[in-house]
Amino acid sequence: MSMRDWKWQEEAACSGENLVLFFGSDNERQPEKGIRERKAKEICAQCPVRSACLLYAISEPVKYGLWGGMNEDERQAERRRRMRHNIPMAQAPAMAEFKRCRACRRSKPVGEFSRNAKHDDGLSLRCRPCIEKASTPTWARSSTESVA
Repeated sequence: MSMRDWKWQEEAACSGENLVLFFGSDNERQPEKGIRERKAKEICAQCPVRSACLLYAISEPVKYGLWGGMNEDERQAERRRRMRHNIPMAQAPAMAEFKRCRACRRSKPVGEFSRNAKHDDGLSLRCRPCIEKASTPTWARSSTESVA
């Protein structure tokens, strides 16, 4: 993946979110910053492209904002750790992989997706629960309701 390739941003969980959540404001106080960063990190934790985002921010290096679930100080510490242990900056960080379901639009661990060789990543476009729901006839879905 080229660092100039921004295609990964299309699948980002933060797309459509307010940028202030990830970058803050100039007059932000420390308690406000902590609350804002916790909210942003919750979004990052569910993001299917978190590793690509963090890889970009570490390898560029990006100085401002929250990228891939890490703030400026955490990314700087990660860069120093990589330099100390001779880990290339372009090497993707090890973290749980997520993918966004095209049906329910939720980011879920890749384990919740079926294998499908037709797609680039080798996984189906929809998570297993969405596939099961779509394959169950409508009349069968409503049969779980009891009739009085």
